[in-house]
Amino acid sequence: MSSNTASGRPTTVTVSFIIWFVVVVVNIISGIIGLLSGNSAAAQDNVGVAVGGAVVAFIIAILELIVVFKMRDGRNWARIVLLVLAIFQLIGVGVGAASGGNAFGWIGAVAVIVATILMFVGTRGYFTRR
Repeated sequence: MSSNTASGRPTTVTVSFIIWFVVVVVNIISGIIGLLSGNSAAAQDNVGVAVGGAVVAFIIAILELIVVFKMRDGRNWARIVLLVLAIFQLIGVGVGAASGGNAFGWIGAVAVIVATILMFVGTRGYFTRR
């Protein structure tokens, strides 16, 4: 198992953390841009619903960031939560593709798949200690 010398954290966990962090931040930025541009169906129908949805999405993203940091710190429960979130994101991309999704959804899906795999490769001792 390869480890970073300073933290004892496997390199795969560090890379997974970076990918997860970038994916969550990009999702937040994408949501903000979508809300401000008014392209979403909710924004066109009802501004209050769009803003409420954006607030809920932002809270979920913040919680997801907390879980990503906990995974980086070696919490196994966080790794399982991220696995479930990855599955939901892949389902969302599949549904989006069926309704004419874009390439960014697929790029995010590939990033999530890579990050999820890296969370489990060569990391067993790291997560069982915590």
